[in-house]
Amino acid sequence: MKSKQVLSVEQMKHLQELGLDTSDGSMCWCYALSYKNAKWELEIYEDVINQKRDSAFWEIIPTYTLQDILDKLPPIIDEVYWLTLEVMDRRKNEWKIKYARINAEHECASFSSEKLIDAAYEMLCWCIKNGYVEKEGK
Repeated sequence: MKSKQVLSVEQMKHLQELGLDTSDGSMCWCYALSYKNAKWELEIYEDVINQKRDSAFWEIIPTYTLQDILDKLPPIIDEVYWLTLEVMDRRKNEWKIKYARINAEHECASFSSEKLIDAAYEMLCWCIKNGYVEKEGK
């Protein structure tokens, strides 16, 4: 089974709804509007931009890799909470991403998932909603 490399179309649309400018994604989802049996295809965003695909024929949605998301997350918030990643339980194969005080049990945000990219996505949504990641036009 292939691992999940990028966020889904739905996840990217949700980030856009939250007000995030997603035009800096490394990859993109492309959908040929004129094809009856078209499916979303994953492409390198820079290549698609260079091809100057016509928006009348293509729907193009930038998407984030795990590295894109990690680059957006602030390493420290409120001067006391540090971003950390950890494997919680190897039997569950579950990842955890959190903002926590170093050498303390207190966390201000924590998300877990089988896929690290999904936990990171939830943290990005939380950071946007709480004003730690700037929205479009700010």
